[in-house]
Amino acid sequence: MVLGTMGMLATDRAQALATWIGSWDYVLQHDQEGRPRAAFARLRGDDEALLWLTCARFPSGGETQEALALSATVSQKSYLGRSPPRGRSTVYWFDDGSPELSYWVYREKAGQLANAEQVSRFLERLTGAQSLVIELSNYRFETQRSQFQFNPVDTKRVAERFRQDCRDIAGPANANLPLIR
Repeated sequence: MVLGTMGMLATDRAQALATWIGSWDYVLQHDQEGRPRAAFARLRGDDEALLWLTCARFPSGGETQEALALSATVSQKSYLGRSPPRGRSTVYWFDDGSPELSYWVYREKAGQLANAEQVSRFLERLTGAQSLVIELSNYRFETQRSQFQFNPVDTKRVAERFRQDCRDIAGPANANLPLIR
């Protein structure tokens, strides 16, 4: 869903401010009224892998109804195929910790964690980590490993900025979402 949302936001008339926070790229996009509409944080990993954090507000159904999408996405150069809507089992671990298992939705060359509560836990773990290894699996269920190195100071600043921007994007109607508390 968010992979499509990123493309939709890029085609609409909106203004975006791109900044760098250490090794992270950060973009905050505003709608035509000047309100924050989407925040994207991106970190480059090994072998062309990218880690994205996304928080975006988009229309859902009516002119006045909007929804909020939160996600953590890993894209890479290898083709992964598509997963069922529930996702595919994906293993990842921070630093030298124990592997964790969750379901990520796969589309083409990206795996995405899009449950707000899971994204919140992922961001919490990311904030204190120095590295991340994620094993996405392709359509043949062969492991495709991606690694990311973090500067903990930069990552903490990105996480704080992302949470604040996401609170602003969500507005009062979505103030109780776990990621933005």
